Amino acid sequence: MTINFPAEWIHGAEDCRQSTDPALQTHQAEADTFIFRQSKCTSFEAPFMYLLIGVTQSLLLDTGAPMQESELPIRETVDRILQERASRRLIVAHSHAHADHGAWDGQFLKRPDTLIVERQLTDIQSRFGIAKWPTSAGTLDLGGRTLTVLPLPGHEDQHVAFHDSKTGILLSGDSLYPGLLVVNDWRAYRDSARCLADFARTHDVSFVLGAHVELARSGRLFPIGTTFQPGEHPLQLVRKDLDTWTKACHDLGEYPPAGQHRFERFVIDIRG
Repeated sequence: MTINFPAEWIHGAEDCRQSTDPALQTHQAEADTFIFRQSKCTSFEAPFMYLLIGVTQSLLLDTGAPMQESELPIRETVDRILQERASRRLIVAHSHAHADHGAWDGQFLKRPDTLIVERQLTDIQSRFGIAKWPTSAGTLDLGGRTLTVLPLPGHEDQHVAFHDSKTGILLSGDSLYPGLLVVNDWRAYRDSARCLADFARTHDVSFVLGAHVELARSGRLFPIGTTFQPGEHPLQLVRKDLDTWTKACHDLGEYPPAGQHRFERFVIDIRG
């Protein structure tokens, strides 16, 4: 299976008043996998969102960050993609509970055949069949496409990752991406890395796709709050990067000093 990525994503402008970027970029990575990126000129967070389509139902992971002057056209975009497909039921879920990943849930409240998974732990466990948090995995059957739902707390208490059996893609949210990885609970984050490493030993991981890009190809972090990121690092990380991350979390030990710990494709920022 070929999974493709654009040469570059929309990445803002020096003067957003002159930007010609759409509010939401849509990219078809393979036949039934779509990636969306919100413009940095609408939110400096510029989160990525994912639509995975199965035979009987589809998953939209995250709905974007707040905007001041208009709405993100996330429902309009999803509806356009799904309208000619057999998959009718839509599940709207979240990588975690932070506001830049669920700002536009309201667009889906009255959508027919749609389930919004609330961002509380009880609903996440119930909807995905996670028996024991955070040591048990859950599943979501989209019809011919099974997702494994992996608890991944540390950045945020209710954080999850999704692994797709069809493509091998691991959707890692804010836990791992090319950028500043903020850790609010180091013990939980380190345990999550260990659990993810155990999972990866027995499952194919083709790409690791997170929720942001904050790193330049040169390895430099873009300043927090910037609305222009020329020369971005690619979104996609690979299995080697996952292994580097899990080893880094192990090697930092149980009680690492607070602050930034720099690696080639990410920076682990441990909050005190």
